[in-house]
Amino acid sequence: GGGRGQVMHVVTIAALLGAAWSWFGGRSTVAGTTLQSAWRWGLAAVGCSLAAAAAQLFEAVSPGGIDHLWYAASVLWLCPAVAVLGARRPGSAAWNGFVMLPLLLVLEWPVTGVALAGQISGVSQGAVWETVRLDWPELIGWLVVLGLGAGNFLLTRRGGAVLAGAGGILAILWPLSGTIPAGGWTDSVRLCGTLALAGALWWAGRLAAASPTEPDAEPGQRLALAWDDFSQAYGLVWAVRLEARVNEELARLEGGGVLGPGGVRFEDEEAVAEEDRDAAYRRAESTLRWLWVRFVDEAWVERRLGPGAPLGAKEPDAL
Repeated sequence: GGGRGQVMHVVTIAALLGAAWSWFGGRSTVAGTTLQSAWRWGLAAVGCSLAAAAAQLFEAVSPGGIDHLWYAASVLWLCPAVAVLGARRPGSAAWNGFVMLPLLLVLEWPVTGVALAGQISGVSQGAVWETVRLDWPELIGWLVVLGLGAGNFLLTRRGGAVLAGAGGILAILWPLSGTIPAGGWTDSVRLCGTLALAGALWWAGRLAAASPTEPDAEPGQRLALAWDDFSQAYGLVWAVRLEARVNEELARLEGGGVLGPGGVRFEDEEAVAEEDRDAAYRRAESTLRWLWVRFVDEAWVERRLGPGAPLGAKEPDAL
């Protein structure tokens, strides 16, 4: 009944407030990095989600308008992970202008854009905001973007949280597919989605709250922990690209060594001379400092590796 629906709306808002709290708390994690843009996109997404839930609770907007708000929120939730894929200086600002905004337009135009254009042109004479029923091409396009963004983090420690969050976002969108009966089922599915999303963000926040690398740790361990911090934050795409550049440098050394998820490793750990091991650590660290200038501020690196050559002391090659 109506009372049960109101309770579900209240719980949905509470879950989204929890998600907002977790997301806002992540601002310290992205401080000093190019991930601040992704964080801002997420802030817009949680704000739009709260607006949709509040409108539904107070019936301040027509059902069609509420559908459009939920769809806008679902599209905005795709943006943080996609923004990470372009989080490299000096092109991160251009990525927002030439990738993120066109992505929003492409996904929004068949739904909200067409509705607005119809009213402005006079083609549509009905209500401004009719209920939304997504076609399969629109759903598939949205799912492809969701998969691309989430896939970047599936092999990180946040993989489980990312899957849970992706499932929550999908549940928020799915009532607009027309495959769920209107009414209680719609509200229940969306409530489950917001709860899953809030739980995923809390989980990811707990994982990110691990203590940072101590600069006075043993060089190999210090480097491994700093590299892990970066790869966990930026995901597989950037980790693979930076690993390749560092390993090009390590291949020139006598002792070899390969940078991977666990830091610098050697084919025969026991046979590597101590001076060759130290040389590999120094070369990997200096190369990462050169490359990280495009992603993080110097203070971010010093908290993990201690003072060293200024970032960008050697011009990094194109990534």
